[in-house]
Amino acid sequence: MPGTFIINSGELLELATNGFVRADVHDVVTPPPGTERFSVAFFLGARYEAKIPVVPLPETLKRSERGVTFDPLNPIFRKVGINHLKSRLRSHPDVAARHHPDLLSCWTCRPKTDGAG
Repeated sequence: MPGTFIINSGELLELATNGFVRADVHDVVTPPPGTERFSVAFFLGARYEAKIPVVPLPETLKRSERGVTFDPLNPIFRKVGINHLKSRLRSHPDVAARHHPDLLSCWTCRPKTDGAG
C-alpha cells in the first residue's frame, strides 16, 4: 500500500506484553519490478542470560492481553539465550547437525520449565 509504514515486532515484545503485541512471522515479499521498496532493519535483543518479565499494562490494555502464542513447533521462551539458540538451530540445521548434533537432537527434549509461562 502506498505510504505504508510497517513495524515487525518480535518474540521478546510478545512475552513482555503477555501477548498484547504479537510477534510477526518473518515473511519478506519481493515487490514487482519497477516498484520502490525501502527496508531498514534494526534488531534489538537482550543479554542471553536475561529473563523477559511481563510489563504491567494499563487496565484498558490489559483486557486485550491474549497470552503468549503457543506453537509446539516454535515455542517462545522467557530466557533470551534459549530463544536465540532455538532460532539458530531452526535457521541453520545443517550447521547444527555438523558441529552440534547433541544440541539438535536434544532440542525436542528441552526442559518444560523454560517455557513462556
